[in-house]
Amino acid sequence: MSSELPAAGPSARDLDGKVAIVTGAGRGIGRATAMLLAEEGARVVAASRTASELEELAEVLRARGRDVVAQVCDLSSVASVASLVARTRECFGEPDILVCSHGIAAERPFLELTQEQWEQTLAVNLSGCFLAGQAAARAMVDAGRPGRIVFVSAINALASEPYVTDYDASKAGLHGLTRSMALALGPRSITVNAVAPGWVRTSITEPYLTDGLLSGRQVVNPVGRIGEPADVARAVAWLVHPASSYVNGSVVVVDGGQTAMLPLPWEP
Repeated sequence: MSSELPAAGPSARDLDGKVAIVTGAGRGIGRATAMLLAEEGARVVAASRTASELEELAEVLRARGRDVVAQVCDLSSVASVASLVARTRECFGEPDILVCSHGIAAERPFLELTQEQWEQTLAVNLSGCFLAGQAAARAMVDAGRPGRIVFVSAINALASEPYVTDYDASKAGLHGLTRSMALALGPRSITVNAVAPGWVRTSITEPYLTDGLLSGRQVVNPVGRIGEPADVARAVAWLVHPASSYVNGSVVVVDGGQTAMLPLPWEP
């Protein structure tokens, strides 16, 4: 796994002293986001379900002199989320930033999708963001400080794909949660936004990244390439940056223009 840090965001070190919780930080977009926020000066609590991935990330960041704590967390559990916020307070103080980048997905035909599978996906992808968002927001409000909350969604919230009904529904619900939280928390100087990536190279998408997609022969967007986790991390970094304080209840699409064009069912 690459240990390279993404290029710094709007202005390096603008997050000095800020405390950031990043879920799904063990891999993919969450990992890239945790690394970038740490590079910009934030003290990062990196959370996921896999301890080994978190410890590897923590080792990389500590070697660069960054403040980071690894915390195993099940985002579908109220008790586990409460422990995450409590550990954050214990190590760094009250959180200023929450980025939820965790998620699960699996291909299943709609008629074969079970209630258990449906509920598991929504518990992690949607309820997990609600639980983490509410716990972090309560901590921010109790401390009387402004905050930033960003959910990593997907363009599946805007246009669906076959065989991922539960995933599509969870991401569409996440956009509704984003808007509702933005209304509730905006008066408290806490902004809530989402980013919606298109095709990005992650462990979830890796099995579907064909030679045609990776080479650009199969057109997936006008930019002609697959996104990297750092592409999304930079958008997240802008949304938690002081310069974006007037952005609230928005969804920033990071897809190379994929949702702006009609599908092309051929390889040029």
